[in-house]
Amino acid sequence: MRHLLGLLILCAGLTGTGYTLAADETLTVQPTDIPDWFVMDGRLEPVNQGTVSAQTSGRISAITVDVNDVVPAGHLLIEITNTSQTAGQDQAKAAVKAAEARYNDAERQRARLVDLVKKGSVSKREYDSAATEAEAAANVLKQAKAELVQAGENLGYTRIVAPYAGVVSARHISLGETVNPGQLLLSGYAFENMRVVASLPARYLSQLKETTPLQVTFPDGQSLTLPQHQLFQFADPASHSFTLRANLPKQETPVWRTGTWVKLAMPLATRPKLLIPENAVLRQNELSAVYLAEKNGYVLRQVRLGRNYDGRIEILSGLKVGEVIARDAYAVIAAQGGHYAP
Repeated sequence: MRHLLGLLILCAGLTGTGYTLAADETLTVQPTDIPDWFVMDGRLEPVNQGTVSAQTSGRISAITVDVNDVVPAGHLLIEITNTSQTAGQDQAKAAVKAAEARYNDAERQRARLVDLVKKGSVSKREYDSAATEAEAAANVLKQAKAELVQAGENLGYTRIVAPYAGVVSARHISLGETVNPGQLLLSGYAFENMRVVASLPARYLSQLKETTPLQVTFPDGQSLTLPQHQLFQFADPASHSFTLRANLPKQETPVWRTGTWVKLAMPLATRPKLLIPENAVLRQNELSAVYLAEKNGYVLRQVRLGRNYDGRIEILSGLKVGEVIARDAYAVIAAQGGHYAP
C-alpha cells in the first residue's frame, strides 16, 4: 500500500531532478497503423456427427468399442444375433431356386409350343396360356430375388460398422440387451473435419466479406488463419446475432477436440494506435505507468493499457502523440537507486 500511494503521488506531478537524459534511453510516442480485430468466443464442433440405430431385431452379442474410442472407417462396432436373419436368407435362397425351376419349366413349355403353333398342331389359345404362365413365373422369380436381396440386407444389419473414421461419444445399449428397429445404439463424430462456430453481431456484417480471412486461437496459444467461412443468412431470434462457421484444416488424428472454446478474430479497418514497448511500462499492483521525459528528469505518469501486439502494448489513454518517454522504466528505477523517482 505504501508503494502504491507513492506511485499515485508521483503520477500527480512530482518531477524528478538530477537525472541526465540520454537520447538512446527515450522514445517519441508516434501512432502506428495496426489492423483492428473483433474477437469472438468460438466453439469447435465436427462437420459430420450422428447416431447409429438398430435396423433389425435381435440381442446384442458383441460390443467392440466404448465411449472415447477412436475407430477407423469400416470398423465393426456392434454385432446382433442373426439366427432369424440367417434363416430368412436361407428361406429366400430356397424360394429363388423354386422360382427358377418353375420359370425354366414354363419357358421351355412356351418355347416348345412356338413351333407347334406354326405347324397348326396346337391352337393359339394354348400358346397364349403357356406364354402367360412363363411371364407369371418370371415375375415370381423376380420377386424371389428381391426378397433374397432384402434378406441379405437384414442379415447385414446385424453387423454395425463405423460409417467414417471418428470418435465414439456415447453408448446407448449394453451387452445382451434386446433391441428393435429404430433403437439408438452408438453416437460419434468424425474428427478429420472440424470447424469453429461463433456468433457475429449484426453491426459487423458489413465488414465481413467472402474473402475476409479469419484467425482462430486455441487455448494452448496456437493460431491458424482460416481463409474460408460461412455466414448464416438468418439471425438467432434470442441474441439477434448471426452464426459464423469456419472450417479447420483436415487432421489425421484427433488433436482439436469437439466442444473446445477458442477465440475467433475478424480483421476490421486499420486505424492508428499508440504502441510502446512492454519494458516502457511500469506495473505496480493495479497501476500501470510510464516515465515521461522532461528537461530535468522523468515524471511518472499513469496510463491505461490495451492489447499486446508482439511485444508492444497499446496505450488507450495517458499519452499523446509527440511525448517522449523512457524506453525501459525499470532501467530508470535502477539508475535512481531503486527509487521510483530521484
